[in-house]
Amino acid sequence: MPDTIKTILTQLSQGLSQLSETPSLDAQVLVAHYLEKPRSWVLAHPEVQLDTAEQSNINRAFIRLQRGEPLPFVIGHWEFYGLDFQLTPDVLIPRPETEILVERALAWLRHHPSSTRVIDVGTGSGCIGVALTMNNPSIHVRMTDISPQALHIARQNADRYGLSGRMDFLQADLLDGIVGQFDMICANLPYIPSPMLAQLPVAKREPRLALDGGLSGLDLITRLLDQAKNLLLPGGLLLLEIEASQALSLKSLAADYYQGSNVEILKDLSGNDRCIEVSLSRYIIHLCQPAEWRAAQKRGFFIDDSLETSGFIHCSQPQHVLRVASLILRGTPDLIALWIDPEKIASEIRWESVDAVLYPHIYGPINLPAVIAITEVKPEDDGLFRSLTLPDETQAGR
Repeated sequence: MPDTIKTILTQLSQGLSQLSETPSLDAQVLVAHYLEKPRSWVLAHPEVQLDTAEQSNINRAFIRLQRGEPLPFVIGHWEFYGLDFQLTPDVLIPRPETEILVERALAWLRHHPSSTRVIDVGTGSGCIGVALTMNNPSIHVRMTDISPQALHIARQNADRYGLSGRMDFLQADLLDGIVGQFDMICANLPYIPSPMLAQLPVAKREPRLALDGGLSGLDLITRLLDQAKNLLLPGGLLLLEIEASQALSLKSLAADYYQGSNVEILKDLSGNDRCIEVSLSRYIIHLCQPAEWRAAQKRGFFIDDSLETSGFIHCSQPQHVLRVASLILRGTPDLIALWIDPEKIASEIRWESVDAVLYPHIYGPINLPAVIAITEVKPEDDGLFRSLTLPDETQAGR
């Protein structure tokens, strides 16, 4: 006699108790999949008898679970942020912990409605990019992954929700070869140290490419921190999922890479450190000497010789300005940084590439109301510049 739903759920839960931390839930998901019903329906109809084909399919699936295959790969799909995603063993299984990244990204986008250019690096199944696009009708998301198989799955999931017109897909090693600039860069990159992988059961079940973070676990994240400096627009946001034990070291590393930016650690619902958030300053910086600034105040606008020789006044984003100072102005004892609000500049601003880095060039004089703050920039004993003084709130708000 065929089993009822109640009977099969009991048997599966008992059989999965040594294989899963959530055996009852896994049993419900498995039965719902093969009955092609919602899980709520399964729970509401314990008396329904399974037919022979349904029971056979469930039994075969249970054998695969006993062999160590993850449930999402057995049924070929999994839920993330209220959406159902197709999966294969070529991609990482979406975790509920990653939803904090999506929540924060969507909240930021709501408060920055003109920010529409997003890139999801190492997209895997596409769960982050698809969830963002489904919940914000204004954005366009670029999905990148080094794995062509993963990109194929991500494209299928985008097609499933009719999002292909608002997304594009590019095979890339992190941000290598990516051109243009973005308002937001988000990523859930591999962060498990290579030596630890052999000890973890997950490494036997899910793609190593999606788990291996290099010797320290930070190799890929560190590379992305460096690459993203050239692609994030002023005022943009960088969101990275991390492992809790890496939080403090990554916060310090991100602060070094992104001078002048706000770096925060976000916790997941369990209270664990889960994401690093880097909020870029929306200001750009021009370096000059105090005498030049005093002359500008008398004149009523700022101008320097570069307008005659180069046709523009060179500015940098805060995360690049120390490199510029060390290369061009090494050892100069008296420098000040003019913090400039791009939205208040009367002259034309063009973003132009210099040594593969995009810099803002101002084609014309700088009107003084656009300069929202002035801070000192001092070299260290070797003449290099390694720290940037931030404007205080009273200065920046004037």
